[in-house]
Amino acid sequence: MTKNNFITGVSALFLGFLSSCDNTTADPINNSLNNPNNPPGSGGSTTTILGPRILHKITVNTDVNQEYVTTGTTLEKAIFKESGGPNSYLIGRVTYTAGKISRVKFEQEVNGSVPANGLSYDYNITYDSSGKINYTTCTTMAGTMPSFNSEYTYTYDGAGKMTKIVEKKKSGSTYTHFTNYTITNTGDNITKVATEMGITSPTGVPDMSSVVANISYNFDGYDSKINPYTTLPKSFFVAWSLLHPANFSSLSANNVTNFTVINPSPIPAIPGAYTYLYDSQNYPVSDQSQFQKYIYKAL
Repeated sequence: MTKNNFITGVSALFLGFLSSCDNTTADPINNSLNNPNNPPGSGGSTTTILGPRILHKITVNTDVNQEYVTTGTTLEKAIFKESGGPNSYLIGRVTYTAGKISRVKFEQEVNGSVPANGLSYDYNITYDSSGKINYTTCTTMAGTMPSFNSEYTYTYDGAGKMTKIVEKKKSGSTYTHFTNYTITNTGDNITKVATEMGITSPTGVPDMSSVVANISYNFDGYDSKINPYTTLPKSFFVAWSLLHPANFSSLSANNVTNFTVINPSPIPAIPGAYTYLYDSQNYPVSDQSQFQKYIYKAL
C-alpha cells in the first residue's frame, strides 16, 4: 500500500467515525435508551457501569470500527478498521518501559496477515523528568524497505500543555523536510492544530521560505462531558495523532462537537457537527441515532 493511500485511509476512517453522528437534537443527559452502554454480545458488561471504566470498542452500524485490547488499565493493542475493505485493519501494538509507553507500532493487516508491500510506522517515545513526552522517533517501512524516518520534539506552556511539535524527516542520515504543528488549547481541550510543511537543510534547519502547504484542523466546539479516549493512555493517542493530525481531539478532556479541516486553496474545507447520548456518569454511549456506539469495560 502506498503512503498516500495509507494516510488517506486513516483520514477517511477518522472522518467516518465523526460523520456517523447526527446533529438533529440537543444532547440529552443520563440516557439509558435500549441500554446503549455495553449491549448484550458487545464484549462488555450488560449492566450500566457506575464506577471506573476503560473504552473497549466503538461500533458503527454493529460493525466494530475501533477496538482496544486491555488488561486492567494497560493498553496492549488497538485495532482500527480501514475503509479499504471488510478485512483490512490498522493495528497499533504498544510496548512499555518502566510503566510508560515507549513504543507504538502501526501496521496494516489484510485478511489476518501483513501485506508484503504494506507501510508500517514505528514510534519510539521518550519522556522528560516530569513525565512529559519530549522526543519521538518514527521509522517508516514499505514492506521490508526503509521509507523515511522522522524525529519529533515538543514544546509545552507553563501549565504543561503541549503547544508545538516539530517534525523533521530524514532520508537515510540526511534531513529533507519539516512539519510544524502549532497547537491551540482552550482549557483542557485542543481547539486548533495548524500545520506548515517545507524543506530543511541537510543538517535539519527548516527553510521557512519553502513552506508549501498549510492545513488547519479546527476543533470548533466541545461538550462538557467525558471524552472516552481519556480512559486510555494519552501517549498512545499522541502517536496516533502524529500519524494523522485529525486525531488530535482525542487528547482533549471533552468530546468534539464541531470539526473543520481547512486545506490549501482551492480544496474546500471539510466541516462536521456531532452530537452524543450519554449515560448517568456523563460518558458518551452513542450518537443521537445510536448508529455509532461506545462500549466500555468496568475496571
